[in-house]
This record gives sequence, C-alpha cells and structure tokens, in this order.
Amino acid sequence: MTKMRFDLASVVCAGALLALAGCKSAQPYAGVDGAAGEVDYTAMQSLPERGDFNPETDVDYGTLRSPDMNCGIIYFGTDSSTIPAAERAKLEKVASWMAKHPEKQILVAGHADERGSLGYNRALGERRSLAVRDYLLGLGAGRDRVYTYSYGEERPAAQGASEAAYAKNRRAEIGIVVARR
Repeated sequence: MTKMRFDLASVVCAGALLALAGCKSAQPYAGVDGAAGEVDYTAMQSLPERGDFNPETDVDYGTLRSPDMNCGIIYFGTDSSTIPAAERAKLEKVASWMAKHPEKQILVAGHADERGSLGYNRALGERRSLAVRDYLLGLGAGRDRVYTYSYGEERPAAQGASEAAYAKNRRAEIGIVVARR
C-alpha cells in the first residue's frame, strides 16, 4: 500500500481549486412557483441591500398599500420564499409604479411568522425580500433602486398562534424610501 503525502501548501491549493470550481456566475433560481430560471449572482453582489436610510423611519409603506394601488404586501406560503402566482400581479403593479417614478427607490422588508428560531426566521425573511427584489429586477426595476431588509418574526402584522395570524405574517412589505441620510 502506497502512502500519499500532503503538505500544507498542497491542501490549501486543492481547497482553493475546489472552491473556485464550485463558483458560478449564474445559478438556478426557483423563486416563482418552482419555475427554474437563471439569476446572475455575480452582478447582484454589487446591489445595495441596506442603503443609507433608516428602514424604521425613512420608508413610506402606505402609498403602495393604498386601496387604489393595493400592491405593497406580498404573501408567501409556509416556510417558503417562492412568490405565489396570485401575488405576481401586485409585483407587476409595483414595477409599473417604479417605471412612472424613476427617481424613487423602494425597500422590500421580509417577514416570517413566529414558528422557527429567530435566526431561521430572519434568514427566511431575507430570502423572501430577495425573491421579491429578483422578481422586480426581472420586470425591469433598476438595480440601484431596490433595497432589501429582513425583520424575520420581529414585526408581526397579526398577533396569535392561529393559521390566520401566521398567514398574515408570512409576507414581504414594499415601501418607498422617502428620506436619505
């Protein structure tokens, strides 16, 4: 039996090559009812995610929620960041509004219900906000106009441990950035 010798440099080089081999600029994305598409993650690395504004005080969530718009909240299924078909028309309205207001930027805030750990729910809210952002980018929204944020379970829309409350909390809220620092 022959013994193989590995020195530290060989191991580091092999690890680096494996890491590079696993990197791709486009990966499958199943953010719309499981339909696979291509998302260029390399280009998205430069996207502004948090912005230089306060998501608590510098965002107007009312305009896109108003009765004439009714597109400021996107609801999701349990443990899912897939945008349901029934919610896509809302995102088309948001994209249309953005096209009419090219000077405006929006924030997509992801939320989750209380089931799951704080960390898991924060990550789920992040996936939801990114799914909405990606969908809007696909509809022509400018990369420098869509910010994301995740509240996880920390800002429920409805209190309680019922399925009705959970359904209202599984959402992404879209607001207009109104103040900049």
